[in-house]
Amino acid sequence: MDIFLKTIGSINDETRLKILRFINENGEVCVCDIENSFEMIQSRISRHLKILKDGGFLKVSRRGRWAYYSIRTPLDKFRLNVLEEISYLDLDIPTLSKEKEGCKMTGNGKKVLIMCTGNSCRSIIGEALINKELDGVKAYSCGMKPIGKVNPNAKKILEQKDAWDDAYFSKHLDDVIDIDFDLVVTVCGNADQACPTFPKPVKRIHVGFEDPDGHGFDAFEEAYTLIQDRLLKEVTENLK
Repeated sequence: MDIFLKTIGSINDETRLKILRFINENGEVCVCDIENSFEMIQSRISRHLKILKDGGFLKVSRRGRWAYYSIRTPLDKFRLNVLEEISYLDLDIPTLSKEKEGCKMTGNGKKVLIMCTGNSCRSIIGEALINKELDGVKAYSCGMKPIGKVNPNAKKILEQKDAWDDAYFSKHLDDVIDIDFDLVVTVCGNADQACPTFPKPVKRIHVGFEDPDGHGFDAFEEAYTLIQDRLLKEVTENLK
């Protein structure tokens, strides 16, 4: 029963239905091709892919920096029937597109993961600052025990500094684990001590900051300045 419910739960989302049908129709595809075709940030794509993989529909293989997804084989009769039913649904499936950034161009940049416990303040600010100020570097963030929402004051300070993007959200490491990072940075002590093992060896550093959560807006202004001064320098130095 648990397996059945997990399988059903993995496809109770229209975006996942589209991704599953997209992969079924196009065969093995790179995660970056899915990202470009769906025009969705990689962390959200990776979260959907993980749920579909846990639901027994997908398998993943790694070649170099990239993860490639395909329909799992052999697939049991129940899941085969699900795929067939999905093929009849009226879904707007994008065309496989490799005309945008694609694997080659995206692979030329560096990818950095900023980790803390709740992924609501410091790591979100760090992610936004790196994406705003460091050319050729793509930042992501996550939490060991994510709160599930961005602190309103963290969003406010980023909006004031023209660094906010609606794509930023509080998420778990599982949502970004398939991304091949060049550097992992922990910004709180708990994340530093509990930092897990990644699928591939990756350089890890700790740059700690006081948590502004629970304090006034001035604490977030101070956190922004400190993260801007220290984190950007450390990331730049460690990516050389």
